[in-house]
Amino acid sequence: MKRNYLPRQLKPLLIILAITIAGLTAFSQENQPWSQNTSPLPPPTGFVNDYAGVIDPGTKQALETKLKNLKDTTNPSVEIAVAVVKTTGERAIFDYSLAVARGWKIGSVDDDNPSALLLVAIDDRKYFTQVSKDLEDELPDGVVGSLQRQFLVPEFKKANYAKGISDTIDAYIATIRNKGNTSGNANAVRPAADNGSGAGGGFFGIFCCAIIFLVILVIYFARNNRNGPSSGDRNRWGGGGFGGNRNNENAAGDIASAVIGGIIGAALSGGSSSSSSNDWGGSSGDSGFGGFSGGGDFGGGGSGGDW
Repeated sequence: MKRNYLPRQLKPLLIILAITIAGLTAFSQENQPWSQNTSPLPPPTGFVNDYAGVIDPGTKQALETKLKNLKDTTNPSVEIAVAVVKTTGERAIFDYSLAVARGWKIGSVDDDNPSALLLVAIDDRKYFTQVSKDLEDELPDGVVGSLQRQFLVPEFKKANYAKGISDTIDAYIATIRNKGNTSGNANAVRPAADNGSGAGGGFFGIFCCAIIFLVILVIYFARNNRNGPSSGDRNRWGGGGFGGNRNNENAAGDIASAVIGGIIGAALSGGSSSSSSNDWGGSSGDSGFGGFSGGGDFGGGGSGGDW
């Protein structure tokens, strides 16, 4: 059986690398100031973003289709998003949902930009729908609260989260349609979404540069062991040696892959205390979503509660 051994020169680098990743990730999570205009969640991958894993794939796809159709067949276009998290931490759900709605820039950059965000915190047993200023005529606070109590709360009490969310979105869409917004130009050119991360983006760039530098060092030291170990090294490793240059390069490649995977994981988890290792499951397959239209004109309208 082949056994790949890492050159002993790599051990200190691996320790430094692990400490660096842990330290920078903790720093990024704890030192980013809260902003009501910056989303605490990663950029959206669709109209429906389930970070708690409570919406089944069939319901999620049906909701994506309905919400895309709503956007394409209303004039002005109405954008509605859904976000499900495990918890908002110590942040009130009103503040948390308002930051997500503004940070994701839901709605158009045009003067008339009706939009809404339904955010649910499963472990907190709380929900809130943020309604933009230009959608408050169609979805006033009282109507939103009534629809949530009628369609969302009863199903949530039975842990039927997917059905509660789907029924509530259906009710929102029907209410908007009944107010007369039923036509639009599906072929209209829409502004590109701006998913910039603000101040956090600069720190993330430094973080990536530091990690890439360390990865290069790891590969460099691995490839400079081409001549194999000295006789003393072979004796210390029981005569098996390092397996030659090929094994060293393979080991370095494995390390690089693991480090890059860790960088991606840290990037995804660094923006949200509510996400988990399964948060992004099923989301990457969504097609036809180019981001929201760059609005984010939310003034605190809407309604929420608990169950």
